[in-house]
Amino acid sequence: MHETRRLASYLRSYKLWVILAPAMMAIEVAMDLLQPWLIERIIDEGVAHSDLDLVRETGLIMIGVALVGMIGGVFCGVFAVRAAQGFGADLRGSLFRKVQDLSFGNLDKLETGGLITRLTNDVTQLTDTVAMLLRVMVRVPLLLFGSLIMATITSPRLALLFLVLIPLVAVVIVVIIRIAYPMFKVVQKKLDRLNIVMQENLAGVRVVRVFARSGHETARFETANADHRDTTIAVIRYVVVVMPLLMFIVNVGIVATLWFGGRMIDTGDLEVGQLIAFSNYLLQSLMAIMFLSMLVIRFARAEASADRVNEVLDSVLEVANPPTPIEHFRPRGQVTFENVSFAFDDDSEPVLRGISFTVEAGQTVAILGATGSGKSSLVSLIPRFYDPTEG
Repeated sequence: MHETRRLASYLRSYKLWVILAPAMMAIEVAMDLLQPWLIERIIDEGVAHSDLDLVRETGLIMIGVALVGMIGGVFCGVFAVRAAQGFGADLRGSLFRKVQDLSFGNLDKLETGGLITRLTNDVTQLTDTVAMLLRVMVRVPLLLFGSLIMATITSPRLALLFLVLIPLVAVVIVVIIRIAYPMFKVVQKKLDRLNIVMQENLAGVRVVRVFARSGHETARFETANADHRDTTIAVIRYVVVVMPLLMFIVNVGIVATLWFGGRMIDTGDLEVGQLIAFSNYLLQSLMAIMFLSMLVIRFARAEASADRVNEVLDSVLEVANPPTPIEHFRPRGQVTFENVSFAFDDDSEPVLRGISFTVEAGQTVAILGATGSGKSSLVSLIPRFYDPTEG
């Protein structure tokens, strides 16, 4: 959750929509909580006493309540999308600007395909999570606690069922999330690899065809593609268990409510309308927890994406300006290397060792060597695409 919270600053420009979306959702939830109570009133007061005027009056109130709830839900969706898409656009812009400033060493480590994934798929995951959060973060707690309160008011004895059902649902959610979160990070890395293979192939398509390497590149792509597919299926295999398992618990709760509620009706401790209202509140509370499970799964995936996005934003430039730069410099056209060594990172072998030479202004020098001997690396040091390791 820490990595996701760090990116919340990108929502500051959309404070109005961030406030209005949950407010509209609160209206929708309040209207949803009124409906079972109105149904109870129709059955226990209107139908039981043949009071058709009360039935008509309450029915019209239910229609009005439903319309108000619908309007709240629609505006919540509109405001949530505006805030989320603005968040995504700003975050993507910051990532792109950061990439433009990165040195070649940073780009080598992050890799082009990985950067493409972070600017597209990872940002999309975060954008979708923000949109879902703005719709659900108010709905879930209000619907859950509101339903619990209304259910307890309706029938305190039946409300004891919540003490069994809610812990069961919570255990299911926690177990699945602990398994799924690390696997989502692996899925994104596999997607990185897939994009890298595709990007390399498209960038060097002429070379691939000249050397008749199409078959080899196709095999590379198929391997990366199958790897991504298998990893995604492995994650989804765990995630898809959540909803059927939660629905099973919900159905068990409904059956238990009807069983115990029916016995209470026989003894006169409960009215039919109260049982129906309680069943609705039970269903609403458990559905709220199911919404929470979907939100937590979405957060697990978003947290993995946020970690990768922050890795780019937190990248420290490997080629940085010196603390005391030369302010007055008159170029002479001379290039001098003095005992220069260079490695692409601290753990790799140096590609250049103890290189020393001088090229005078106007002089032409040819750099010869076998493939991989460091010719390109040496030339890249001259415009300071990289800093030398020594010298």
